[in-house]
Amino acid sequence: MVYPDDEEDVKKLEELIKASQEINYKKGVIVGKMNLLSFLDYHSDYKGMLKLIRELEALGLGNNHQQLTRLYMNKSFANDALGIEREARQDLREALVHAKKIGGDKGHIEVSYVYNATATFFNDKSPDSVFYYQKKELNELVQISNKNSKKVQMSIALNKLNIGKSYLVLKPQQLDLAEPYFMDAYNYKTTHPDIFEELDLPILCGVAHFYSYKKDYNKSLEILNEVLQREKTKNSPSYRSYAYSVLTDVYEGLGNSKEQAKYAKLYASLNDSINRVAKKEVSQQFDKLVTNVETKKEKEYSSNLKMILIATGCFILILSLITWFSWKRKNKIIHKKYEDLITKVSTEQTQQKLKLQDSVKNNETKSLVIITDNTTRALLFKLEKFETSEKYLRKDLSLTWMANNLNTNTKYLSEIIKIYRDHNFTSYINEHRINYIIKKLYENPVYREYKIAYLSEECGYSTPRVFVNAFKKETGFTPSYFIEQLKSS
Repeated sequence: MVYPDDEEDVKKLEELIKASQEINYKKGVIVGKMNLLSFLDYHSDYKGMLKLIRELEALGLGNNHQQLTRLYMNKSFANDALGIEREARQDLREALVHAKKIGGDKGHIEVSYVYNATATFFNDKSPDSVFYYQKKELNELVQISNKNSKKVQMSIALNKLNIGKSYLVLKPQQLDLAEPYFMDAYNYKTTHPDIFEELDLPILCGVAHFYSYKKDYNKSLEILNEVLQREKTKNSPSYRSYAYSVLTDVYEGLGNSKEQAKYAKLYASLNDSINRVAKKEVSQQFDKLVTNVETKKEKEYSSNLKMILIATGCFILILSLITWFSWKRKNKIIHKKYEDLITKVSTEQTQQKLKLQDSVKNNETKSLVIITDNTTRALLFKLEKFETSEKYLRKDLSLTWMANNLNTNTKYLSEIIKIYRDHNFTSYINEHRINYIIKKLYENPVYREYKIAYLSEECGYSTPRVFVNAFKKETGFTPSYFIEQLKSS
């Protein structure tokens, strides 16, 4: 089986941009580079994104506030993924400024996009901010003049699902606050049946998941059976996969290990199948698009350019549907990192003891903050207890919360982590969370059947995207790759 090569895919997009440059078609260059920007985002090439953004800024987007909004949003995604959080937040503020200048219904739509991105930015930082911006997004959507239109109502329904899901990830979970949002979406079945027919699978899956959290397993099973029945006519394997995943959780809650194992196996098998089919389809679509471009005659070039740009958009749309299936790379360097990690995990206890002893006795790094020896030793003792308590899995964890919990101040805590753990606060928490989930995956094969979203919640992250980035930063490869290697070993 032949799959598209990443470098070749990028090369084709660059050829389209070059063709626009040769005829001085600035709009074509901008559109092509914006498409390439999305492509790089899907492939997590964040440094490449920032380089391309600088090129777009040099081109000048004038007063096209919609393009400027999207540009700053992409810039924020890239900076956030690279850990440059302050700039990422400022980029979102810039995006909001331009979105608000658009005006009218388009303005409300763009502003809602920015609020959605801002809510995502605050995941794992501030749960209250997540809810605040999700609700701001909803407020923009309901201000659209034709808010009863099908498109707007669909956006509102999905937004309410997201707000409901956000409440579920809190510790403790706020099921009472989540329920009205899920029920509002579910009620579209009677209030907006035409919209429900289009969004039935995401709505039903979300509500079924809510009932599983609520431990109303019979209601969850009832809805999941409806999902599977509807999926037969709509042929949507991704939602069938989601249903299998929730069914695995439901039967675990019911203590039915036989059915739990059955659906865990179905989930894993279906995901493998989806992965193979998606890769084959993208390969065929890519070859077809390239062939169409290369066989056009020179005299039709001007018309072809528009078709090429449309084809590029279609190509990127196809890629967006299979992004989280496209990360399996048989790379020697990555595999070496995997082998090193397995060695580290197998000798983890001995190494950890040595590390903790050496941290107090041998650290000679000079601190800019004066802390007495007694205070240092007391705080290190508390830090070790914190590291074994798994409190680092809390989704509302912050430097301030942790300092209060350890009965110290943020300045002392930051300095102790910096000097004796060789981390800033964020990387320190990430290290413990990722090590926690690595140990779970290594020691318990059941965890290898769970979806990435579940694993991200398990180790304290609110979104799979942040979890995957943190995992890759700590290990050098994605959690999907790690799981695949464990399964094959």
